[in-house]
Amino acid sequence: MNMRYLGLLPLLLSLALPGMAQATPQGPVILKVTGNLDPADPADGEVLFDMAMIQALPQHEVVTSNPWVDKPHKYVGPKLADVLTEVKANGKSITLTALNSFQIRINWDKVKQYDPILAWQDDGMTMRVRDKGPLWFILPLDPHPELRRSEFTDMMIWQLSAIDIQQ
Repeated sequence: MNMRYLGLLPLLLSLALPGMAQATPQGPVILKVTGNLDPADPADGEVLFDMAMIQALPQHEVVTSNPWVDKPHKYVGPKLADVLTEVKANGKSITLTALNSFQIRINWDKVKQYDPILAWQDDGMTMRVRDKGPLWFILPLDPHPELRRSEFTDMMIWQLSAIDIQQ
């Protein structure tokens, strides 16, 4: 085999296997997903994501206001549903954990219809830790006034670093 083509092998393999989660992040880990994941997957019960892996998932925009901003913002990130599909999650109880260990448990059946996203971008800017990043669980409050209750706004955890899936 010609050695100059050997360097293309990782790229070709990644293109050939688009539905499979990358085994190892290349950059700093920003999200760890654990719990009821596909037992046939050799991920040892956890899947790690760096920013590039999050950005490689289908991206969606949510324009909404929330209790922590004074006007609507445009948030960009993957749907939580896409992340759960990527890791082959199986469960309805999801615990979201922030960098400061704050946790909130959500019932997936109660929120999935609203297509929440894991926002990494706020009004065109990549969110830093000091700006509620690197990930913020965003619900589309403006189009769905029923979400303005604390039962839902309390779910909008910022500095999201871990997701645990249970039955």
